[in-house]
Amino acid sequence: MPVFTTTIQRKYEVFMILVFASDKGGVGKTTTAINMAVMLKKKNKSVIMLKADRNRDLFVWSDIRAQAGFSAIPIHEAYGNISEDIKRLEELCDVIIVDCAGHDSSEFRSALIVADVLLTLVKPSSSLEKNTLTNVTKTVRTAQKQHGNADLKAHVLMTRIKSHKQQDAVSLENELKSDEIWLQPLKNRISELDIFENAVNAGVGVHEVERASSLGVAKAQIELIAQEIGII
Repeated sequence: MPVFTTTIQRKYEVFMILVFASDKGGVGKTTTAINMAVMLKKKNKSVIMLKADRNRDLFVWSDIRAQAGFSAIPIHEAYGNISEDIKRLEELCDVIIVDCAGHDSSEFRSALIVADVLLTLVKPSSSLEKNTLTNVTKTVRTAQKQHGNADLKAHVLMTRIKSHKQQDAVSLENELKSDEIWLQPLKNRISELDIFENAVNAGVGVHEVERASSLGVAKAQIELIAQEIGII
């Protein structure tokens, strides 16, 4: 299996293939991917979103966005082995954001072959979501060791953390850090804030909202995650 080198310099900016995936639906994956894409667009990066999930959430969001008069973020779709589809998009943008389904799939596994960074989202207070990390970790290690993508950086992004449940995040972080075989957690996390979902429901991202409760916190969390993974 050939090794695909995907992190390249383009117009003095780092090109990146960023994959959002999980082994469970309803974790906030698409919401976070959208908010990341909007933030990057506001920072003058060209972004393409690749829909690798057969639900229509991204297309629905894009339609609402167009009706609200906001500029489009290109959305492509691909299914099955999507590694070649991803490679064909490389010359068209600074960042490709791949939104995979909330379960193991051929789209997820093939995306990992060419990805630079994977973010898998987990609510640390949910035992069901934490338990998905075993299978996701195995899939990532296979991509790194058997499919030629040794440079793939994969992280756990803890999300939807309520203010009174911070200890759950600390406990999960300590558990993951206790053994390097696990995907390691990002230092930065996503709080349980209504503004993330409200923005997406309106066809935008938090960086396009003018005024809302906790807006500054929400924007900062997206930007800090982007900085931590090296996308800005």
